[in-house]
Amino acid sequence: MTISRPHPVRVPAAAHQFVFDPDAVPALHIRSGDTILVETLDCFSGRLTAESPPLRDDQDVLDHIGGRYNPVNRPIFVTEAEPGDVLAVDIIDIALGARQGFAVTHVADDWARQFGGEDFAGSVAPATVIARLDGGTIMLPLDGGLIACPARPMIGTIGTAPAQSISSLLYGASHGGNLDCPLIRPGATVHLPVNVPGALLSLGDVHALMGDGEITGTALETSADVTIRVRVEKNRRISLATPRLSDDDCLGSLGCAARGSLQTNIQIAVRDLALSLEQACGLSPGDALQLFNLFGRITVNQAVGSDADGWSSVLAHIARSDLDRVLSAISPAPASRHS
Repeated sequence: MTISRPHPVRVPAAAHQFVFDPDAVPALHIRSGDTILVETLDCFSGRLTAESPPLRDDQDVLDHIGGRYNPVNRPIFVTEAEPGDVLAVDIIDIALGARQGFAVTHVADDWARQFGGEDFAGSVAPATVIARLDGGTIMLPLDGGLIACPARPMIGTIGTAPAQSISSLLYGASHGGNLDCPLIRPGATVHLPVNVPGALLSLGDVHALMGDGEITGTALETSADVTIRVRVEKNRRISLATPRLSDDDCLGSLGCAARGSLQTNIQIAVRDLALSLEQACGLSPGDALQLFNLFGRITVNQAVGSDADGWSSVLAHIARSDLDRVLSAISPAPASRHS
């Protein structure tokens, strides 16, 4: 076990796994409040490069990268965390391209066909795009030339261990998983349930850039050094049914049920956000629902197949400015930063 340090301790990229496993051996023991730097690999484990052969479909990609997507760190054990607690993960910094100076995305024929049909797939796939990273700038090659654009770093996959092991972290669940939410970025806090002693926190799958929905199946994927602060919240009156997110601008809940439809995950996210407004602001259930109905937003983070065979992730969120305006008129205090 460790104690708090003035500088973050590292979890090396070599210490990774491909599932959220309650029986995994931790890479590190920490205390609540500690700061950690997690070295991550990209979702292709660093094996998809400019020298890779043409990869027509998803199976070609899997064969090339070793059979699994989305490595995450071997878990971080938080000594104070007990089942029923909430783990708050503050995203402090994401340094892109830490193990490779580029980001990569791939459009496979089967993904493109699923999205746009046979003719569309024939015109756009297969294709691998390699973008050079220059600090916070992405040099993106398109047919019209090289485009310089600002990076928008985000964590694609983050979660604690479930009570029972799952077969793939591509499918999210109440403990987290492949959430692909662009707001999981520096300045945000992700709130996760603690299901096992120590919580067993893992993350990875960093994106340099991603639009809503990740419609081709991959964003602009890269390695990164992710600096986080981990805190245990022991307010047992808050029962976390799904991950929550907060930052200076908004409060949100993530619907990410394993193999759940898009509609199912919208319902999960909205219901949980309404519940969080009840808990944090003292609103009645009816007022909480109407507050979201009139001021809330729904963002589709991930929509790689919207039926029970695919997976999806949805963020229901509300601006703090709208929330504070309403609450100031009805007397409960505005929600705290980490609600």
